[in-house]
Amino acid sequence: MKRLLLYILLPTIVTLSAYPQVAGLHNNNPLSDRWVITAEGGVTYSFTDFKNTMNDYYFRLMGEYFFPTTNRLIFGLRLQTGFGKLMGGGDGIAGYNYDSFQSQIILAGGGLNISLAVSEVFVLYYFGGASFLYFDPKDVNGNKLPNNAADSVYSNSVLSIQGELGFRYLLSKNVSINLSGAVNFQGTDQLDDVIAGVNDDAFYTITAGFSFYFGGFKDSDKDGVEDAYDACPETPQGVFVDEYGCPIDSDGDGVPDYLDRCPETLPNISVNRNGCPIDTDGDGVPDYLDECSNTPQNIPVDTRGCPADEDLDGVADYRDNCPGTPIGTEVDKFGCEIVAVEPELPEITSFILTGDINFEVGQSYLLPAAKNTLDKLIKILREHPQTKWRIEGHTDNTGAYQLNERISYERAAAVADYLIQNGIDKSRLQAIGFGPNRPIANNNTVTGRALNRRVTIEMVGIGEEFQQYDEIPYAGSEYKYNSSLDRHVGSLIYTDGRTYCYQVSSWRSYTKAQNELRRLISKGYDAFMIEVSNVQGLVGTWYRIRIGYFDTISQASRHRDNFVE
Repeated sequence: MKRLLLYILLPTIVTLSAYPQVAGLHNNNPLSDRWVITAEGGVTYSFTDFKNTMNDYYFRLMGEYFFPTTNRLIFGLRLQTGFGKLMGGGDGIAGYNYDSFQSQIILAGGGLNISLAVSEVFVLYYFGGASFLYFDPKDVNGNKLPNNAADSVYSNSVLSIQGELGFRYLLSKNVSINLSGAVNFQGTDQLDDVIAGVNDDAFYTITAGFSFYFGGFKDSDKDGVEDAYDACPETPQGVFVDEYGCPIDSDGDGVPDYLDRCPETLPNISVNRNGCPIDTDGDGVPDYLDECSNTPQNIPVDTRGCPADEDLDGVADYRDNCPGTPIGTEVDKFGCEIVAVEPELPEITSFILTGDINFEVGQSYLLPAAKNTLDKLIKILREHPQTKWRIEGHTDNTGAYQLNERISYERAAAVADYLIQNGIDKSRLQAIGFGPNRPIANNNTVTGRALNRRVTIEMVGIGEEFQQYDEIPYAGSEYKYNSSLDRHVGSLIYTDGRTYCYQVSSWRSYTKAQNELRRLISKGYDAFMIEVSNVQGLVGTWYRIRIGYFDTISQASRHRDNFVE
C-alpha cells in the first residue's frame, strides 16, 4: 500500500518542484480562467487476487475549472463521475470455488489538476484526487459472489485514491482531444470478492475523449485578439490590427495607419508623430531630401529644399544684396562682386645693374654708378614700405662655374647690404645668386656676355613670402603653379612666390570653368585653373581661371593689359 501511494503522489511532488523553473516563461496559458466539460471512454485493467488481468469498458464525465494565470504551469479543480466494469480470472483460489469475477463500478469524486502548457496547443497534466467507489462482484452468470451475497463481510462502497497522467491537444481554442492513464487504489482486497494474498486490489484505466472549453476569452478592446495574446490591449475600436492585436503600420514607421498622415513613407526615414518625414526647417521638403535643411521660415525653395538663386552666384536671393550679378563673377557672402582693394604700387618695379659699369671687374664692390641707381630705388622703397624685393645676381658663362655662382651671389648681397645700410628693413629683401644659369642673351658674343653680367632688382609683391630655392632653377624648366602659396599682389595679379599670373574669371561650376579653360588654351594662352574654398568673404568653392607664367609683376601686368577675350 505504501508503494502504491508513493506512485500516486510522486508525480505531484515532481511537478510542484518544477514550478519555479517554468513560471513566467510564457505570457499566455490556453487553460487560464476556463471551465471545461470532458467526456471520455476507455478500458479498465484489474489488479486482483485472480491471476489473469482482464480488461473491460469504462466511461466518465468531468467538469473542471482552471485558475487565471500567465504562467505555463496552471492549477485546476475537477469533479468527476464514471462507470464501467472490472473483470478477472484464472486458476481457482484455495478455499474459493470460483475461477473468475466481474463487477460493475461507479465512481464520483474530485481533486486537483496540475497542468503544464508545453505550447499553445499541447498540455501535459497530472491529476490527484479521491472518489467514492461502488462495486458489486458477480460471477459470469450475473449472480453475486459468496462474500458479496453475505452483505456483512465487506462494504460495497469505499474511498478510492486516484492518480492520473495525461495530455490534451487543442484542436481549437474551445475543443481538445485527450489521452490519459490512471491508477485507482481503494485500500481493500474485496473488489474481486476474494480476500487472499498480501496486496490490496486496484485497477487501472486508460481513456481518451474530448474536452469542451468555456469562458476565459477576454478581449477588452474588442479587436478580435484575446487579451492574453494582445500586445496592444487598448487599441481604439474600429482600428484594424495585426495578429498581435496592434494597429496596422503599413510603412513600418512606428505610427499606426489610423494616425498616419503619410502612410507610404520610405523605410528608415525619421518621422514625426503624424507619421510624416521630419521637415526641420518647415519648407515643405523633408529632411531626407532637403539639401538646405536650415532654410529660414517662409522662404520659397526648389525641389531640393534650397532657396532660389536667380543669378547662380551661390548666394540665395533672399540674402543677395546684388541680384543679377554676371555669371563667372566672384562674389562675397552678400552676393556682391568682390572688388579687390588695389594697393598703391610704385611705377617702377624693376632695376638692372649691368656688371661692367656698376661693379669692379671680377669683384662685388659697388661703383658710384651703381650707388646712384640704388639711391633712386631707396626712395621708392621708403615711399612703399609694404613692398618686398628680390635681388638676383647673374654672370656670363666664362670662367669656372663655382666662381661665377659665388660672384653672382656676392654682388646681389652687396646691393642688399647697401640698401640695409640706408635704412631698408632686411626682411623686405632677398639676395640670391644664379651664376650663369639664367642668361638673357647669347654668351657667344661680347655684347651677349655683357648683358648677361647683371644684377636685377624686382618687386615680388606686398607682404609676400620669398620663394626659397633648394636648387637654383634653370631658365626654361617646366614649372607648375603652387596654389597652396597663392597670394594676391594687386590688380588680380597673383604669385606663388616664384612666378606670377593674372586672373581672368571665376566660376562656381566646375564644368563651366573647364569649358572656359579649354577655350583660352585653344587661343594660345598659357591658361590654368585653381580651386579655392573656405576663403574669407567667399561662399562655397570657386574655380579660378588664370593666365601665366611671368617672372615679374610688370610682365604679368603688361600681358593682362593686352589680354583680349
